[in-house]
Amino acid sequence: MTARIKRILKTMMMTFLALILVLGLAIFVFIQQKSFGKHPEGARLERIKKSPNYVNGSFTNLTDTPLQSEDASYLRMLLKFIVKAANVAPPKALPSVRTDLKAAPSPRPTLTYFGHSSYLIQMDGKNILMDPVFSERISPVQWLGTRNFDGTDVYGLSDMPAIDYVILSHDHYDHMDYETIKQLANSPTRFVVPLGVGEHLEYWGIKPDKITELDWWEGSDAIEGMKITSTPARHFSGRSFKSGKTLWSSYVLQSGDYNLFLGGDSGYEKHFAEIGKKFGPFDLAILECGQYNEWWPYIHMMPELTAQAGIDLGAKIVWPVHWGKFALGFHPWDEPIFRISKKAEELRLRLTTPMIGEQIVIGSHYPNQNWWELELEKP
Repeated sequence: MTARIKRILKTMMMTFLALILVLGLAIFVFIQQKSFGKHPEGARLERIKKSPNYVNGSFTNLTDTPLQSEDASYLRMLLKFIVKAANVAPPKALPSVRTDLKAAPSPRPTLTYFGHSSYLIQMDGKNILMDPVFSERISPVQWLGTRNFDGTDVYGLSDMPAIDYVILSHDHYDHMDYETIKQLANSPTRFVVPLGVGEHLEYWGIKPDKITELDWWEGSDAIEGMKITSTPARHFSGRSFKSGKTLWSSYVLQSGDYNLFLGGDSGYEKHFAEIGKKFGPFDLAILECGQYNEWWPYIHMMPELTAQAGIDLGAKIVWPVHWGKFALGFHPWDEPIFRISKKAEELRLRLTTPMIGEQIVIGSHYPNQNWWELELEKP
């Protein structure tokens, strides 16, 4: 090997090492952003270690729950995510209803939809936001990542009445939005969250005395005049490379004669029947119905299983959410509602399907217009 070739190889090697160093430094700087949150530590971590649901340094599900199926391939999933089919998003802006949320609601519990898994519950004079996500993208940064469908970003915190409480189901970006929560840091808003999630909130400026953290089956009167109970879900958590450091939950929300199930994210399992036995029947069950795939069948439900979960819970009405705003799966954007509608008819299960901004009034008004079938062809 000549001296010239040695010099060329040495230069190439030094250039490669410099690129690796720059890339490593860029990744390090990137993950320092506050939006990634913070893992529990100190007294919070000591409480977590006492939970029966925390095993070997991580929260675990009630039954074995692989994050993907046995035949799943990370490479195939990545390629599919990059090259999504055209119909994962609607061809035109989706319709919505403009509702004055600051006007006095019905005396009955009233729920307003904001897309995906975000909604406002107005009940007993309290304004409660569930999994509020009002950012354009569900990502650590707003210049990169999955963005919302056209027509779905019609509401923000400025449209809300004074928010008394926020309930979070888990810490994933499509349920726990840093930009939204940051705007509530200096407000009187109180938070009810799964065990460990309070670490993120404190890191983002929420005072500890405004945070209530619950383990599964733990009830609380943190919401004045109501009882909220954290119940199991079959899912996972994490905002960075490590998962399972915080818990994921569904909830039972009870007030007077009204009983609601707030589902969060969950694969299907026997916990739905157990919750139904302990707390049902429910006036309304809000259940995920979207972003499913055969490659991850244990952490999200196929629409037919969403309908079955409603039966297991003893729900009088099921509201399918987690579809129609973000494409996190590979299915056509409107497939979930067609599939669950067919199964619900077979099971004689009643659904309510509000568009964004439309309101459900418990015991009085359950929107069921097939708004997804409106003319959405490209202009």
